[in-house]
Amino acid sequence: MTTTPAPARPPAGLSIAGTGSYLPEQRLDLNTEAARHPDADAERIRATGYRTIAAEQTLYPGDMALVAAQRALAAAGTKPQDIDLIAVTAIHRHGHQRLWSPASWLQSRLGATRALPFTVSQGCNAQLLVLDLAAGLLSGSGRRNALIVATDRFAASGFDRFTADYGIVYGDGAAAAVLTAGTPAPQAPGWRVLTIHSVSDPELEGLHRLDEPAPETRALFGAEHDVRAAKKRYLAAHGTDSLREATRRAVREIRRALLPSGTDPALRRVVYPNLGLPLLQENYFPEFPGGAGTSLWDFGATVGHLGSGDQIAGLDHLERHHTFAAGDRIVLLGAGAGFTWTGVLLERR
Repeated sequence: MTTTPAPARPPAGLSIAGTGSYLPEQRLDLNTEAARHPDADAERIRATGYRTIAAEQTLYPGDMALVAAQRALAAAGTKPQDIDLIAVTAIHRHGHQRLWSPASWLQSRLGATRALPFTVSQGCNAQLLVLDLAAGLLSGSGRRNALIVATDRFAASGFDRFTADYGIVYGDGAAAAVLTAGTPAPQAPGWRVLTIHSVSDPELEGLHRLDEPAPETRALFGAEHDVRAAKKRYLAAHGTDSLREATRRAVREIRRALLPSGTDPALRRVVYPNLGLPLLQENYFPEFPGGAGTSLWDFGATVGHLGSGDQIAGLDHLERHHTFAAGDRIVLLGAGAGFTWTGVLLERR
């Protein structure tokens, strides 16, 4: 059963004033890495369609988040002291104690002394879900600016980025955006947020859950990183079509909410999650105008799935490598464990 938290709406005066990202220079060649695995796994890895994967060997997620946040603030022309809310999203470990707050650490390093810090774990759609929530918070209070940062590093961890999941290979990096309900700085053209629509299907939460809670042991740490095992159990019980059908329904609903006429002549790009190419071809490309032609797969195929950072990293990539005119539009589309999907329609200022 799919539920909708809120109807699609035009946030009052909300803009993405600036973006920033950190993507490590090192890239792992997919074919080379696949050859290091047993034949069955190697075949599955190659079938994902990625060419290279971003891999960070030195910086931890907090360090990458700080770089991305500083770049986003500079692009927006926003001072850290003017940030009212900081949210950090991730799907993997941060490298510190369990009770440590990455958002508070980032707040301290930036000097954003008046911000409210939040660390959010809600799967790979977390950054866009936070954008959705921030839209309401900024338009309904005296708070004007938010900094949302996604950051993950899978290198040298118990999580095998190549085999832990089905049809996906995970990359390292961080992506940040400054949201403002005020007037963006003149030097930052930015993007108006025209519409946001989120869809939730909690029946799919079992895709990432063990059958029963388990006691805390050292052995369990390894099991927590085996995403495929939980998915295999769930799909065996509920059928392999359940996730695909739910995804197509959710993406279709988002398309209707963002593009009521089915298309938009001003639409230039759709930034999908950086899932493996077969998953995108089956579940996402058919539902939006232009399919693969308007996607950022040419970028995603070089970095991998960046946890919750795919969409803002993609938007930042477009900012640096493409030219847009006032009125051009982009759709950001996120999906994550839970299961949730969020679509955001942006217009160039």
